[in-house]
Amino acid sequence: MNSGGFDDLRLLIVDDEAMARKLLRMILEKMGVAEIVEAHDGEEALQFLSADEGRIDLVISDIHMPKLDGWELARRLRYGAVERYKDIPILMLTGNPSDKNTRKARIHKISGFIVKPAKKDSLASLIAESVNR
Repeated sequence: MNSGGFDDLRLLIVDDEAMARKLLRMILEKMGVAEIVEAHDGEEALQFLSADEGRIDLVISDIHMPKLDGWELARRLRYGAVERYKDIPILMLTGNPSDKNTRKARIHKISGFIVKPAKKDSLASLIAESVNR
């Protein structure tokens, strides 16, 4: 097992920006995350989670996306849109961890914020805390 203990995790990255997904994927791969799945927006993420037969341990989602943003994705998950993921840990990507975002995070039971651009050490800590490592 790697030092971070993430070699058995399967994560879903949700972001409409391809470069942001690529950078986050690179960091997660360096951390030893077992599998990383990507979605372009909340709508695609919900479709994936509904159809996937495997398991996802953590969702990392951007807040601002077209079609279905990160807040709405979190809201739908928390209200059982995909019942088995009702309590999944969710980390939100943001350029601005404002008071408004902090209030919304409490409402939607968000595990934490990743300030863009993500940094390996802070990301590792947030993931470890979110998945109880």
